[in-house]
Amino acid sequence: MGGGLNAALNSGRTSLQTNQKAIEITGLNIANVNTEGYSRQTPSLTPYPALNFGDFFIGTGVQVGSVQRSHDVFLDGQIKDKSAEVGFENSMASPLAELERVTGIGDGSLSDEFDQFFDSWRQLSTNPGGEVERQSVLQRGELIGNAFVNVYNETQQVVKNVNNTIVSKVDGVNLRLDEIAQLNNRISAIEMSGQEANSDRDRRDLLLKDLSESIGARSFETSTGTVSVQLANGMPLVEGDKATHIVSVYSGTDVNLELDFGTTNIPLDRTALGGEFRGLYEVRDVTIPGVVDRLDQLAYTFATEVNSQHQAGNDLNGNPGQDFFVQPAAVAGASASLAMNITQTSEIATGTTPPPGAPGDNTNALAILDLEQQQLTGLGGNDTLVSYYGKIAATVGVEAARNRQAQQGYEDSLIQLQNMRDGIDGVSLDDEMINLMQYQKGFEASAKFLSTIDEMMGTLLSLKR
Repeated sequence: MGGGLNAALNSGRTSLQTNQKAIEITGLNIANVNTEGYSRQTPSLTPYPALNFGDFFIGTGVQVGSVQRSHDVFLDGQIKDKSAEVGFENSMASPLAELERVTGIGDGSLSDEFDQFFDSWRQLSTNPGGEVERQSVLQRGELIGNAFVNVYNETQQVVKNVNNTIVSKVDGVNLRLDEIAQLNNRISAIEMSGQEANSDRDRRDLLLKDLSESIGARSFETSTGTVSVQLANGMPLVEGDKATHIVSVYSGTDVNLELDFGTTNIPLDRTALGGEFRGLYEVRDVTIPGVVDRLDQLAYTFATEVNSQHQAGNDLNGNPGQDFFVQPAAVAGASASLAMNITQTSEIATGTTPPPGAPGDNTNALAILDLEQQQLTGLGGNDTLVSYYGKIAATVGVEAARNRQAQQGYEDSLIQLQNMRDGIDGVSLDDEMINLMQYQKGFEASAKFLSTIDEMMGTLLSLKR
């Protein structure tokens, strides 16, 4: 009889402890209902082994066998993939918006400068000898040269901003890599001892999501509970408790990234990257150079065509026309240095009459004015100067619009995935309140059970007396 009552006391004691532990786990869930990345924890209850009492095997209590962490591997993978896409588009948004402003077609734009440059020639053609009109042509020539240089300089400022952004993000990536390596070590040690490293796993998953968004990192879990982290091209970032750092290296004014293996560094091109870094590289190394190349082609063709036609005329001093602009040596760099060659109003070659050149001759001025409407060979033969620039602006505008649409679409998809994850792995206060009442009732029943057994023990002892 005493042995049976002792077994019953043990059952009551373990039940009391187990329900108390279950209430503590429920309280932990409730406390972390708004914690980013927290996964709901659930106690897994298992009975103690049964013992032989006479003709029966009777259980001796209950225990919390383990604390399970709710984790949907498929959803977690989707969230990481979508985070990389969100990071890619988000990082491009600001530089593309700035580039769209720089290459606009409104007032004060390069397109507007073309209109005003040719308008000054139009006015000069009506009064070829007019000092005011000639001064206006010189001024508009200088202003359009400045406009080209300004647009080029602003594109390079966007490049500089991108480089600064890349440098500012590198330290954050390395800190996350180091922390993942430390968590790998701790999780592996804890789980090898038979315990659960639930909170550490939550933290590691959050860091992996951040790395996916920032650098497109991919990860997979090993049999020991550690995760291996790699770049998109398979280069290792974290293996076990060892992290490989990324370093920024200046190449001229550009910043490039390299993997630091201690004895050697391996350069990373944009194909090795994903997420925010891939987006920044894409704008800096593809979009902006494409815009500058076309800008250079426009500046070179514009200067060459105006110079060629200007040389065909005679100035007021009776001399053959000089280059109107300083002739660019090559297409590359033409927009960065477009400047006036002539400095005197008398050097403007408006006519084609033999020296000394009639002040009223506007033949060459009309020929230069005609360049405004010509589809020029240097621009592919299908575009005027303004329409070619319009295509540059349109290309940037279309890419910026695509970016805004993709950014919104990916963010909406990520929010949906996060909501699904929260529904499956997150904390539901309604569910936790039900669990709280369930474990509270179990605790109260265990206490009543112990009280009853205590009374029975008292009765048994009084019989013996």
